[in-house]
Amino acid sequence: MKNVANGLILVVAAVLLGAMMLSNPDYNSAIRPFVAEAAPGEMGRTRLIAGRFDDWRTADRVQFPQYGRKLTRGTGGVFLIADLTLSGTTTSTMVAATWIGASKRQYRATSRVSGPPRLIDQLWLQPGVRNKTFAVFELPPDEIAGGAILLTLPLNPPMEGTLQIAPPETPPGHETLARLDE
Repeated sequence: MKNVANGLILVVAAVLLGAMMLSNPDYNSAIRPFVAEAAPGEMGRTRLIAGRFDDWRTADRVQFPQYGRKLTRGTGGVFLIADLTLSGTTTSTMVAATWIGASKRQYRATSRVSGPPRLIDQLWLQPGVRNKTFAVFELPPDEIAGGAILLTLPLNPPMEGTLQIAPPETPPGHETLARLDE
C-alpha cells in the first residue's frame, strides 16, 4: 500500500510538472516587444514614441532629391508611401518602420530612397514635438490592403514597446510617379 501511495504521488507530481511546462511561455515569447495598437486616425502611444497614420498612396516610380540632383527609382512591385505624424514621449529617439502585409510578411522601409526631407529613417523624435514624416516601402500590390505599419526603435530592443498603426480606411491613391521632395 505504501508503494502504491508513493507511486501515485510520483505520477501526480509528473503530471503537474508537465502541465506547468506546457503552460509556461518560452524564452522568446517572454522577451517579445509589447505591441500597442492604434486604429485608423488614432494617435497610438508607447513608452518612447507616439504616432498616427495620416494618409497613404502608391506609385510605380518615386523621384527624390539626392546630392543636388533628382533620382528616379522603379520597382518590380509597387511603392507604398505612408504619411505619419510622430513624436517622442519621454526621450529623444529615432524610429524604424516596417509594413506588415496582408499575409503577415514584414517589409522594412526601403533603403533605395534616401535624402528626401522628412524621411522617417533620418528623423529624430523629440518629446512633445509632433513631426510630419513618411516611410516608403517596396512590396507586392496584394500586401497593401489588410496591412498595418509597425514602428520600433532602430535596434528593436526586446523589452521596448512597438507601435502598430492601422492605415486609413479609404484605399490609397495611385500615382505613376510620386515626387517625394514636395
